[in-house]
Amino acid sequence: MRCDDTSGALTPYFTEFVEGRRGEILDAALAVFATKGYEGGTMREIATELGVTEPALYRHYAGKEALFADLVAVAGDRIVTAAAAVIDGLDPARVRESLLGLIGARRSHTPSETGLKSVMRMLFTAAPHNDTFRQVVRAHLAAPMLERLRALVPRVDAYCGIERTPEETARSLRIFMSLLVGYVMTGMMLDVPDDDEGLVDAVMAIMGWDASDA
Repeated sequence: MRCDDTSGALTPYFTEFVEGRRGEILDAALAVFATKGYEGGTMREIATELGVTEPALYRHYAGKEALFADLVAVAGDRIVTAAAAVIDGLDPARVRESLLGLIGARRSHTPSETGLKSVMRMLFTAAPHNDTFRQVVRAHLAAPMLERLRALVPRVDAYCGIERTPEETARSLRIFMSLLVGYVMTGMMLDVPDDDEGLVDAVMAIMGWDASDA
C-alpha cells in the first residue's frame, strides 16, 4: 500500500500478519475490490494502489482470479485459526460464554467492516458460478470449521448427558454450522445489527444444551 496515500483508504489488514510484498498486494487488492467490486476492479488498479507497474504485479499473481482467491484463502485461514483456539479450549461447563467469545472474536481477525462486507458479498455472489472460489471457501473456511465443530459437539453432548446417533450428530452439525454462517453472512449482506446472545441462545436451544447447567 502506498505510504503517502491519504485518501481515506481501508485500514491495512493483511500486512499485520502476512510478511513482505504478498501482504501489501493483498491489502491493495482488498482496497480495490471493496470499492470497485470483483468484476469492476482490475489488476491495473491494484498495481496503481500498490504503487507498482501492472507487469510487476503479474510476477506475483497470474491474474485477478488467483489474487482474489488468495485473498479469501489467507483471510479464511486467519479466521479459522482464531476460531480454533476458542473451540479447542472450550469448557463444556461454560459453553454459552465460550460460544459468545467465539462469535465476538471474529471481529478482531477479519478485515475492516467495510472491506470485509464488500469482499464477502462479492465472494458469495461469485462462488456459485466459479469453481475456484467454491474450492477456496470449502478448503479454507467450511471444511476446517466443520472439523472443529465435529470434535466439539460430542464433547459438549457428553457433558450434558445427550446421546445422539451418528445421523443425529451429522444433522446437528449441519444446523450448528448453518446458524453460524448464516448469522455472519446476514450481518454483512443485510447490514442488520449483531445479536450475539440471540444467536448463542438459538444454538443452545437447538442443540439441547440449554436444558443443562452448561
